[in-house]
Amino acid sequence: MRVGSSAKIYSWPLSIGKLKDQKQEFKQPTFQGPTQLLDQISPATGIPEARPVESASSPLETIDHSRSPNTGYAFQEDLNIDLPLSILQRFSSQAPQNYNPGGPTKYAYATFMASRNPSPKDPYFLAIHSVIHRILWSPRTRTQKNIPFIVFVADFVTQEQRALFAGAGAVVRELKPLDYHCDSTNFQSRWKDLFTKLNMWAETDFERILFLDADAFPLTNIDAVFDVAPVQDCVEDKLQIDDFLSDRTPVCEPYVFAGVSDNPLDVAHSGINVGSMVFSPSLRMHQRLVQNYLKTDHYDCGMAEQAFLNWQFNTDSAYPSTKLDREWGGYFPKEDEMGRLKVVHEKIWVARDGWTAFEWKKGCVEMVEWYGSAEFMQQRRPL
Repeated sequence: MRVGSSAKIYSWPLSIGKLKDQKQEFKQPTFQGPTQLLDQISPATGIPEARPVESASSPLETIDHSRSPNTGYAFQEDLNIDLPLSILQRFSSQAPQNYNPGGPTKYAYATFMASRNPSPKDPYFLAIHSVIHRILWSPRTRTQKNIPFIVFVADFVTQEQRALFAGAGAVVRELKPLDYHCDSTNFQSRWKDLFTKLNMWAETDFERILFLDADAFPLTNIDAVFDVAPVQDCVEDKLQIDDFLSDRTPVCEPYVFAGVSDNPLDVAHSGINVGSMVFSPSLRMHQRLVQNYLKTDHYDCGMAEQAFLNWQFNTDSAYPSTKLDREWGGYFPKEDEMGRLKVVHEKIWVARDGWTAFEWKKGCVEMVEWYGSAEFMQQRRPL
């Protein structure tokens, strides 16, 4: 999700930093996990109670929300969460979970790692691990259809980080970089690598991919979204010159492109928020996207690939997008949406209180405990 831009295309309440006190209204969810650590989390605020750290080996310590002169935003700060790195590294050469090339499963979950921070405490690195755990392992959110999870990585992501993703059971694939430059004052340098995601459309060994940003966290099983997003036919009489390839043939084929509206005040005329989207890989569609992404006179380059994809799949184009209900990607989540969203799309690791903060803490404790468990190691051993 775009954070930190001064541009405002739509008006939407920025509630994440203004969560109200839930001492009377917050109901602690039921779950199983390492209760000793979870007892440190206040169900009223979602953050750890003020108490001394009992052990240096505790997998989840208090997150430092302060800013650093080395980063622009608090959400870029390293997190004091200790993954069992040696265990994940031990299984990095094992086959990915649920991945069976040539098998019947043609769907995949995916995300993209484009952080240049090599630390295993990088918030995006840890957020992706949280998403991997939720999709592949967590009893409350994992796939029931044995769908694999792909971590696409930029070429600069370290081999150590790649190995740790693989050790957790993910398919790890590098995407060829796509250079990008934008002179807009709204453009942030940390977005310059995001057009590399367009190369996901070339991953045609999958019929359909559900892409989740690193800050898009499943809250329940979401396998159904693959079938909620429909296959559509190209609207041939709306083809434009940009829909023709260099060989002068048009790209006009059945496709899937679906996501939550990026303007809840005018869904019918909005684009989609591409932080949680379903799409169908296609080599010709990939060619169309790659040939057009530098045509920045057609879209607001300050909003990077979000604006570009909404130009390519706009409502009046030959490829109109499909709008999904907000539950599939609730960004700027509200307190009264607890229990109503299937995916929360927010940097919840910096939330100080409320249900999103509690969700992050709970998920991290469950993840760290699982990766250190005998059951995880048994499942990751070769057959």
